[in-house]
Amino acid sequence: MATTLNKDRIRGYGSKDRPLLSELWEKDSVGANDAMRARGDYEPDNRQIDYRRYYHPEFFKLELEKIWSKQWIFACREEDIPEVGDRLPLQVGSHSYFIVRSEQDEFRAFYNSCLHRGTMLCAKKESAETIRCPYHAWEWNVDGRLKRIPSHWDFPDITRLNGSLPEIRLERWGGFIFVNADKDARPLLEALGPMPAHFKDFAPEKRYTKARFRKLVHANWKITQEAFQESYHLYATHPEGVPFTGDSQSQYDIFTTPMGAVAREAVPSAVPSMHADASATTLMAGLAFAQVQQAWHYPNATMPELDPEGDIRAQVAKWARDVYEQTYGRLNGQPDAVMLDSALYFLYPHFTLWLSEAVPFVYQFLPHESDPNYCYFDVRLLMPYAEGQPRPPAAEVIEIGEHESIAEKAPAYSFLGMIFDQDMSNLPLIQKGLKAADPSAPHSRLGAYQEGMIQAWHELIDRDLNR
Repeated sequence: MATTLNKDRIRGYGSKDRPLLSELWEKDSVGANDAMRARGDYEPDNRQIDYRRYYHPEFFKLELEKIWSKQWIFACREEDIPEVGDRLPLQVGSHSYFIVRSEQDEFRAFYNSCLHRGTMLCAKKESAETIRCPYHAWEWNVDGRLKRIPSHWDFPDITRLNGSLPEIRLERWGGFIFVNADKDARPLLEALGPMPAHFKDFAPEKRYTKARFRKLVHANWKITQEAFQESYHLYATHPEGVPFTGDSQSQYDIFTTPMGAVAREAVPSAVPSMHADASATTLMAGLAFAQVQQAWHYPNATMPELDPEGDIRAQVAKWARDVYEQTYGRLNGQPDAVMLDSALYFLYPHFTLWLSEAVPFVYQFLPHESDPNYCYFDVRLLMPYAEGQPRPPAAEVIEIGEHESIAEKAPAYSFLGMIFDQDMSNLPLIQKGLKAADPSAPHSRLGAYQEGMIQAWHELIDRDLNR
C-alpha cells in the first residue's frame, strides 16, 4: 500500500454545536494522549468493489490459502485456558488448529490432526494431562512431544525424535493469543502497528471476558466485518443512537504496517448526530449516554446532575470515572475520549478491539468452514475487575444460530444486544442482494471517506491474493 493522503477530501460533517470528533478531542478535559493525537498515513481511492468477491467459491478458496494461512489470526484469550493442559480448537475456514496451555506461562498451537491417520485431536474446549487421539490412543505431552504409541513395534520409523506434533507460530499481546501458519511471517508486534502504544493505559491484559457470544451469520465474513467498519449506517439501522452518537462527525484513520494495516473508526458519544432533529441538545445527548451506561455497567450508580452551562462531555466523563473507581477500587485517569467515545481498532484481516470504557468489545470475524455465504461473528465483553482481586473466570461462549436473537440469547449485552440484532437483520439481505445486481455493473459505490476502511481492506486482500 502506498502511503498517501488526499488533501482535498472532506473528513466528516459537523457544526459548532455538534463538532467533529477531532474538535471534541482537542477540548478533552484530561488532555489528549498519544492515541488521540495519532493520525493515519493512508487513504484509499478504490470505491467500486466487485460483488463476486463476496460469494465466488474460487475467491473464497484463494482467501483461505493466501490470507488466512499467512496472517496473524486471533485465537483466544489467555484466560480462556487458565490451567496447564487446558486447550481449545480454532477453526479458520477449512483449516483447524488447537491451542494448549503447556506451562503456566507458555502456550502452544498445533495442527489439529493426528500424525497417524489424521483424526482431529481437539474437537471442543477440554483439559487433560496429555494430548490423546480418540481413535487409536496415540499420545503426546502437552508441549507436543511424543509420549506413547500403542503397538509401537509396528511403527519403527516414528520415534520421540521425529514424532512431535507439528506446531504453528503463536505470539501474545495484551492477554490475546494469535497464531500464524506461515513460519516466515513477520512478528505479531509489527502487525499490531500503533495498537500496543495506544492501548497501554487501557491495559487489556488486566481485563477478562465477562460475556461472549458467537453467531452464525448468513453473510460473507467481509460483509459482516464491513457492517462495523463505518458509522454511516447508524441513521438508518440504529435510529435510537442518533440523539447521542455523532456518526457523521466520526474520524477514520488507516495506519500502514509491515503486515498490512491497522484501521481506526472513532465515533463520538454524548453529542447529537448531525442527522438528529434540531431540538436535540448536547445536554440531552449526555443524559441519554449516561442512562445507557448506568443500565448496562453501573446499575447501582446515581445518574449525574449536569450543568447545562458547563462542558457536558467533561461532566459525563467525570461521572463515568467516578462510578468506575467506586466499582473497581482503582483510579481511572483516562481521557474523556476513552470514557465516552467508541474507537474501534481493526487489525487486518479479522480482529477488532475497542479503545472504550463505555463499550469494551472484542470482535472476531471468521470464515465458514466451506460456504462463502456464511461466517461466524464472535463478540467478547472485555471488562476490568476489582483491584486486589483474582481475575474472574472467562465466560463460556454462547452459540447463537442463524435465526436466533442476540438480545434474547445473550442478555449480558443489554441495549447493545438489540443493536447487534439490527445489524444482523441487514446482512442476509446484502448477501442475497448483491447477487441480484445488474450483471453489467456488479459492484459497490462506496463513500470516499466514511467507507474508506472497507476500500483499504479490499486493497490488502488484493495484495495478498496476488502474492
